[in-house]
Amino acid sequence: MSQKLQGILIKKHRQDLDWSQSTLCKGICAVSYLSKIEQGKAEGSEEVVELLFHRLGIVWHQEPDFCSEASSWYAFCYERLLSGEGVQDLAEALTQREEQDCTSPFLLDWLILNWVVTGQKPKNIELYRQAMNQQQYNLFLCLTGQFHELLCVSEQGYYFLEAGRRAYWMGDYGRALEYLQRGYSQASREGSLPIMCECRIFLGNCFSNLNQLEQMQDHYSAACRMARSLRLTEEIPIIAYNQATTEIMMGKTEEALRHLLENPWNEALYFHKLAICYEKLGQTQLALKALDNAQTAPLGNLPNNPPQGAEIFAEMCQVVRFRLEDPNYLQKQEYGALLTRCFQHQESQFSKGFARFHAAWMEEWLTAHRQYRQACEIIRKFS
Repeated sequence: MSQKLQGILIKKHRQDLDWSQSTLCKGICAVSYLSKIEQGKAEGSEEVVELLFHRLGIVWHQEPDFCSEASSWYAFCYERLLSGEGVQDLAEALTQREEQDCTSPFLLDWLILNWVVTGQKPKNIELYRQAMNQQQYNLFLCLTGQFHELLCVSEQGYYFLEAGRRAYWMGDYGRALEYLQRGYSQASREGSLPIMCECRIFLGNCFSNLNQLEQMQDHYSAACRMARSLRLTEEIPIIAYNQATTEIMMGKTEEALRHLLENPWNEALYFHKLAICYEKLGQTQLALKALDNAQTAPLGNLPNNPPQGAEIFAEMCQVVRFRLEDPNYLQKQEYGALLTRCFQHQESQFSKGFARFHAAWMEEWLTAHRQYRQACEIIRKFS
């Protein structure tokens, strides 16, 4: 166990108990020695640390056989994660290991990897920052979005991919393209095919949002080939969905419908876009049926994981249903209020791409009500 980690644990438990340093170390060591241990300036002797832990009620496991097994297991986890193979299927194993690993030198490994798997930031993780090794610290920087610092110390393809994803969801497509292209090249050198595939998908997403169809299709086609080779069949409907979304925005509704029908996906957003395709083609009953499916199908992870994601998606469906059920929707103030509220929620809580997709309906509403300046602002902002 690193001297910094032992010091942090001793200080944290002592403060939780509201003990002074002199109360804790009485009969064990000098206050000055304890102070250096807590600051990570001195490594306590095995005997002193054991006595301090015992007085604080800290149970600690560092038996050689246990440490050897845990070290190998976490090395395996890091390798899988950084090669793009993913660690989501290790959630159950992490849960089973929690009690013992969190009372051992592998505490930080468990906290960091559980954060990756669950998306839930560990409480007070910043307390342990100074005790992290380089691998743990790199993942900490990645999970907290500190990519400027991270990419100065690591050129791992996985980190470029994560940086590209973050920039993409923030609507910074220029920076996203730079990171993703570098991530693809680095992953190629590393032999990380899943990361190469994911970089291609997000490169396609970037060009999709930039209305550059040819580049989008090139990247999506390559990503589909990779996904099939890697047997990542779940990626193909997502790629088709993204391509169809762009085609809808560019008035290629029939092509969008074809891509959606050729790659069915039991996901709420898929049925939402299917409903819009049918709406634009004047097939109202099919649109309503697709919308019913959208409101009962699973809603996957939304960009930025907004706390009100389900409620905003319900608003999105209500907007489409209003248009389908009332041909005079542009004359109804209720429609304008619903559309505006939904659009504002998308801008504030979702990625830029969501608001961009719905900007045409905002422009339509504003123009219909002679709010030409606001309509022009919408066009300028999302063109």
